Amino acid sequence: MNRAYAGIDLGTSSVKVICRYPDGRTAKSKAEYNEPSPCGWCNAVLKALSHIDFPESCAIGLSSQVGTYIINEKDVISWNSPGGKEELEDIKSRFTTAEFVREISMPHPDIISYPIPRLKYIQKIYGNGAAVCQPKDIIGRLLTGNYATDKYSWRGLADMDTGAYSRFFLNETDNPQLPEIIGHCSPLGGITSEVSLLTGIPPGTPVYTGLNDFFASLMGMGMTSPGDMFDITGTSEHLGVITDSVDESTSMVSGPYINNFVHYGVTASSGASLDFGLKSFGLGNITVSESLVQSSPVFTPYLNGERAPVFDSNATGTFFGISSGCSRESLAYSVLEGVTFSIYHIYENLGFPPARELKISGGAANNNTLNFLKAEMFNIPAVIMEENDTSALGAAMTAAIGSGAYPDAMAASKAFCRIKQRIKPSGCLRTLLLKRYEIYKELYPSLKNTYKKFKEVQL
Repeated sequence: MNRAYAGIDLGTSSVKVICRYPDGRTAKSKAEYNEPSPCGWCNAVLKALSHIDFPESCAIGLSSQVGTYIINEKDVISWNSPGGKEELEDIKSRFTTAEFVREISMPHPDIISYPIPRLKYIQKIYGNGAAVCQPKDIIGRLLTGNYATDKYSWRGLADMDTGAYSRFFLNETDNPQLPEIIGHCSPLGGITSEVSLLTGIPPGTPVYTGLNDFFASLMGMGMTSPGDMFDITGTSEHLGVITDSVDESTSMVSGPYINNFVHYGVTASSGASLDFGLKSFGLGNITVSESLVQSSPVFTPYLNGERAPVFDSNATGTFFGISSGCSRESLAYSVLEGVTFSIYHIYENLGFPPARELKISGGAANNNTLNFLKAEMFNIPAVIMEENDTSALGAAMTAAIGSGAYPDAMAASKAFCRIKQRIKPSGCLRTLLLKRYEIYKELYPSLKNTYKKFKEVQL
């Protein structure tokens, strides 16, 4: 590696920048944005970039949240907006799995923030022909003055084989104005002189299109081969496996990923549950023992509803089994266990045989108690990556590949992706955890109608 490679990742609440220098050093910067708007994002990007020392020889890759849409360069519909529910039900009732696979290379998941249902919703609100883009497109234009996207950021509307939008489903959404699709490792342009003055980045520094934050994170974790299993923590949590084909019968998400495929499920509230647990009970170093597990209630981490595998926005967080002797530590443990159970619930529904190891990234990877519970529950080593900001790292890798330093993601991962720690399961608590997990699985079906009634009372 004879030049520096930087990645910019625009997340749910902040922008993260990582720069890997030729000597192996890493510099990082972060800036929160006050509002989810083009102005808020751009200001945060410029602020974060200004805190990094960029050398003359550098290349930059991009990553951002997807499912968030900007309409007519002004209004923002966030990834967690409820708009699109009716539209999703409509398209799922009118088109077959085979039609979706033919047009978008994957079955359409039950996610309203995917392009087709959300664009149909936008059409209903704004009329035909609205200009629509995503946050990464805004950042790319800020830095280079050019406007383009990649096919992975528009999965669910793009044909992965042709690398173009599905004409069939574009007609279904009445042909909104969308950014041109180019390769995810293709040059978008060079840093403008104006951005150079504001950030110190040398003018003309090449910027590469990059990926959606999920795929960028997979790259930043070194997920390159079928059988690789991942757990990406964050606001939501992605649990899944790299595969060699698409699963057309799954209720989860299955589709192309770079040179392979990916099959996974996403929680809605893991991050919110951990924040709640930290603020309410503290989630520091908890010594997990059989007596603590036995005396703790079972927690359902559905604070913002739940996606996979129950897909119910009415679901709420629940403590079951609180007794008079319940301690603060017991409640803290229950939150960590509930988050572990939520991703194991996804794993069961994916239907894969046990993997060799579970690679974990994201902010929650810093909690060793949580990592231990995951290792114990899955009965495989929990592998903690050295770099937790894997979406930003993956974005930097797209720049390295695009500039010709590495031929592909596998080669780049050997240079960029490093393991910090392996946590092996002890096997001592798994039998007890599995018994508690069976109770956990019974709670949602038992409370499903009650969750709905409770939501109606709140409205």
